[in-house]
Amino acid sequence: MKRSILLLLFCLFMLTGCKIEYNSPQSARDDNYGVGASSSYSSASSGDDKTSGTRLSKTGTGDEVITNLAFKKGPVIIALTHAGNDAFIVKLLDSDGKTVATLVDKVGSYSGKVVAQIPKDADNYLIAIKTDGTWCVESAKADKNGE
Repeated sequence: MKRSILLLLFCLFMLTGCKIEYNSPQSARDDNYGVGASSSYSSASSGDDKTSGTRLSKTGTGDEVITNLAFKKGPVIIALTHAGNDAFIVKLLDSDGKTVATLVDKVGSYSGKVVAQIPKDADNYLIAIKTDGTWCVESAKADKNGE
């Protein structure tokens, strides 16, 4: 009887394990957790991990912070447009809130492209926009020459 109880307990112990499902929140990477399909940016991959990363395309009015941007290390081109008479300030920040690059600091309407150097992979970046006007931000991975 004692042997049967021990065998039963052993079998129950073996059958009750921690199983993490493939698509469960426990298996999600911290830097991608919470990014849904309704986001205004997406992660685009061309098959080469060195050139894949977040492609951003967003328009808006007024101040905004765009979060969870997983840019890959290296140069990235940010195209910016602004329609308005007030200040247009756009900064690229790392996950600690430190400024990686000031992309634009102008007054009035603006349209142009800026090359920003992404210092490291495996970090979530933010783009902070401060303005009263309407704006558009788009990104693309630059080649080795920054073009």
